[in-house]
Amino acid sequence: MSKEYYDEQFLSKQKTTLLQMKSGILNHMKTHTIDELAPSKDQIVEDVDQSQVLMAQTLSMGLRDRELARLHMIEDALAKFEDGSYGLCEETGEPIGKKRLEKIPWVKLSIDAQEEIERSLRAA
Repeated sequence: MSKEYYDEQFLSKQKTTLLQMKSGILNHMKTHTIDELAPSKDQIVEDVDQSQVLMAQTLSMGLRDRELARLHMIEDALAKFEDGSYGLCEETGEPIGKKRLEKIPWVKLSIDAQEEIERSLRAA
C-alpha cells in the first residue's frame, strides 16, 4: 500500500537506512556488554568512588534501554515493509511526509497525529 505514496527508490533507501541503524545498534551492544558496567573490586575504594561507579552504571543502563527501545522501533518499521504499511500513520492511515521519514525512519505517526496526541495529553 505504501508503494502508492512513495517511489521504489525512496522505499529502498529507507529500508537500507533502517537496516544500517539496526546493525549499528547490535554491533554497539555486542562490543559494550553489561559485564563492562560492573566495577572491579579495586575500583570501589571509598564511598565517593562507589557512588561515582553507580552513577556511571545508571547512565550506561539508561543508554542501553534507549538503544533497545530504538531497536524495537526499527524492527517494527522493517516489519511494515513486509505488510506494505511503511510510511503510513498508525492513527490516520495517511502517508507520513517524506522529510519526516527521512529524519526519523521509524516514525509511526504523521506530524498532525503526533500534535493531536500531545494536545490531548496536555489537556488531561
